[in-house]
Amino acid sequence: MRPIYLIKDHDSFQRKIMLDMAWLSSHKQIRLPKYYLEDGIYLPYKSNNTSEIEKYFLTKDKILKEDTDHFFFKFPFKPEEVENAIQSY
Repeated sequence: MRPIYLIKDHDSFQRKIMLDMAWLSSHKQIRLPKYYLEDGIYLPYKSNNTSEIEKYFLTKDKILKEDTDHFFFKFPFKPEEVENAIQSY
């Protein structure tokens, strides 16, 4: 499985955060350290019926559970639907 990154857009650049691929492949959930969660962090993906890249934002209302160090989010995509970077800049 190839690495999958979350993206955070800043003024003129993008910050990429690699997901814990071992956790993702075995639990089908995104495990994100709490200190990485901030407004505007998203997972870029292509939906099946369009070739346009969309953004799945990780927000507090999408948290499934948490422990002392991590938030856990649903991963509602197939790995091949996820894009590694936004091309339109």
